[in-house]
Amino acid sequence: MNSWKYILVVLVASVLAPRVASATLPSSTNGRYTMGDGVLLHSPSVEVGAPMWYAPMSFTAPTLTTSQPTFGGFWQSRSTQVGFGLVGAGVVLTTADLQTRSLRMDYLPRFRYRYDDYLQFAPLVTMVTMKALGVESESSWGRMTVAGGLSTGLMLSTVYVVKYGIGRLRPDGSTHNSFPSGHTAMAFTAASLLHKEYGWLSPWVSIASYTAATITGISRMLNNRHWLSDVVVGAGVGIISTELGYLLTDRLLGGRGRVRPTEEWEPVRVGRCPSFVSVGIQRNALLYDAERFERITRSGVGFTIEGAWFFSEQIGVGGAARVGRYADLVERGAVEGGRVDNPEALNNLALEAGLYLNHSIAPRLHLGAKLLAGVGRNHYLRNEIVGSTDNLLAIVEYDTGEHFTATVGASLRWVVADNLAVRAFADYNYVRSDYTITPTSGSAEQYSGYRHPLSIGVAIDAMLW
Repeated sequence: MNSWKYILVVLVASVLAPRVASATLPSSTNGRYTMGDGVLLHSPSVEVGAPMWYAPMSFTAPTLTTSQPTFGGFWQSRSTQVGFGLVGAGVVLTTADLQTRSLRMDYLPRFRYRYDDYLQFAPLVTMVTMKALGVESESSWGRMTVAGGLSTGLMLSTVYVVKYGIGRLRPDGSTHNSFPSGHTAMAFTAASLLHKEYGWLSPWVSIASYTAATITGISRMLNNRHWLSDVVVGAGVGIISTELGYLLTDRLLGGRGRVRPTEEWEPVRVGRCPSFVSVGIQRNALLYDAERFERITRSGVGFTIEGAWFFSEQIGVGGAARVGRYADLVERGAVEGGRVDNPEALNNLALEAGLYLNHSIAPRLHLGAKLLAGVGRNHYLRNEIVGSTDNLLAIVEYDTGEHFTATVGASLRWVVADNLAVRAFADYNYVRSDYTITPTSGSAEQYSGYRHPLSIGVAIDAMLW
């Protein structure tokens, strides 16, 4: 019986061997290539028509076929997933809009610059310029024009239908068409187009394009033209529109005009040194001695721009700029018989640098830690303590001098694509806060102490492997 099994295996192998040896690429480079059950042993840069050699696995004949993209592929695209993630995050962040605007009004109330009107088109201009200079892209002029036109058309249609369907008032009170941000949607559409056509050249092409788009979105908030949620949803709309634009282009044109073959599956290439730059948002919770202090305001949101350069897989150095709203605390005895009238949270700006650590749990899953030190500065804050009849009892004022700060943090990063990762983090901050309580009757008293806010948030990392 064993001999019959051996003879059967030999016969099957003899039938499959000629097929394996004669496997060739299609005569055209159009379409998307998917690999079968074989292992590719020949260089993937082989010329069209040259033989491809495989080592068969379990005597299954390997295949090399072309396939057209489907809506299933659209949903599996990492860019699509990021786009819908941004839309969902933007909806959730509507609760942080007022706090974000408060930070802007405290630190940059007179910010008025129009460069975002032009910066939104920078990635698109770059793409066309590179194509005009003869730099090879993913698509021909015709295919690129169709994909760009469809992507932009879908984005504009979505933005304007939602804008005038919802009718949200802009933060500057000018018009009722704030949600979502059209400038940001255009910027991320342009960035996605450049990424799709030229991202294969270098990761810096994609990083530069999405950086320009991110600056455009932040500038819309700084110019007091949009809320935070407007910008985040606009970014998601831009990315999704581009993915749909290319999907429709593939359905309309098939493989015509495709200069470079595109792989059906996008492998994630992970480098050795996880250097990064990132933008993050967090919720600040305050840890304090409830027996000594009384919290008179709630904590708020914060934002972090962070970056680190790693010398190896485990160790690097970097820094962070952090701005956020924190709960206002006063000594319990200062508010006896009174309450704070219209309390405002305390805004703090900090710059820190220090040591970053990384441990790769898996190629795409990293555990991180950091130890930073620097300086922080509170924005001027004045809160009034009033009695039961709204009579003024005391005034609380915060010092705006620079003070020492320190941060200990831990994070968990998931690498989404070659140069894109999402990171969840928890940071414990050590921040000094000096304030003066001046009662209407009596002398002023000064208080000093360190606060202990715990920041929990999420960041988008541009990986610089």
